[in-house]
Amino acid sequence: MSSDGQQNINQILNLVELAEDKSPTQRKFLYEKIGNFLCEEEGFSRAEKELMADIMCRITSDVERSVRASFSKNISKNKDIPIDLVIFLANEEYDVALPILQDCGLLDEEDLCEVVRTRSVQHQLAVAARTNIGEAVSRALSDTNNNDVCLCLIENKTAAIPEDILELFCIQSQTILEYQKPLLQRPFLPEKIAQKMYQWVSIALREYIVSNFDISPDLLVVSADEQAQSVKEITSDSDPSSMLVNKLFTAGELSNGFLLKSLRQGEIDLFELSFAKLLDIPRKEVQKILYADDPQLLAVACRVLGLDPIVFSTIFDLTNTALQSGNGFSSEQKEQVVGFYSLLKLDAAKRALNNKDFINGLIKYSQTSS
Repeated sequence: MSSDGQQNINQILNLVELAEDKSPTQRKFLYEKIGNFLCEEEGFSRAEKELMADIMCRITSDVERSVRASFSKNISKNKDIPIDLVIFLANEEYDVALPILQDCGLLDEEDLCEVVRTRSVQHQLAVAARTNIGEAVSRALSDTNNNDVCLCLIENKTAAIPEDILELFCIQSQTILEYQKPLLQRPFLPEKIAQKMYQWVSIALREYIVSNFDISPDLLVVSADEQAQSVKEITSDSDPSSMLVNKLFTAGELSNGFLLKSLRQGEIDLFELSFAKLLDIPRKEVQKILYADDPQLLAVACRVLGLDPIVFSTIFDLTNTALQSGNGFSSEQKEQVVGFYSLLKLDAAKRALNNKDFINGLIKYSQTSS
């Protein structure tokens, strides 16, 4: 036996002996020592590394998570780590498993599928964001039926997603609006899916479909019956936009930020519904506010929501462009209404919002206090 071989055996025997000491300090030292040995490209045989990996698996519960997470990160891109240790780490607590699930190329599809089937949502999200995952893994992620996990998968443009799963996401996008945009932006999306989605997506996404897919315009025509149905659904509980807004509101996640984001993205239905929900008034009343000739109505509504003056100014600009089709208020009128907003008191704004004559344009704001 060579002197190097004997030295390796002696080192491993010392490690085995150290493993009997269960003190936290000693376990940390042992974990880091073995980690350094395992990360060496040369010096230890495969059998020797597997023995060290077995020691690590046995002592890991007695080692601080921060130490284990650091080790996991250090070896995540190493190609000469025993696979049993890699699988063990992939099934560890999330912060320990994350580097392995994100970067380690030693995990095969079955290993990843097993993690998806048996571990937490955080583990599933890490797998869904992994580069170049295969169809079997994508299918396992889809089977979780978790919207966040599926959305992460859809947004992963390097993931290989079977066409039947894409079609499933397409159908689900009727009610899960978050799926729509990233699904349409996936590379090599079958045109038949984009054509189907054209029937229910927003105007902005319909324009995206027309610009980015080679589909005959005749196939994208929405019939009069479908248009009538869409208009009908705007005020019904089955409308996808209404369902999303109600879901967010119930979960306490319908925020002023979402209001602004929907307007920036040209999702006018979402904006109107969200505005109405936050103000707790009918959508028809919100439309009177948004389309009024008097910009003070919008100022009053935004003040009731407690929006920052800068946010109000942004909403005023966006509504002036998106809702008034470029024929809205002048820069002078904007300056006046922004000044008005800065002086507006909350109690007065609430009183004005409850005045039907003001909302209907029959009186001015100054008259709501009388």
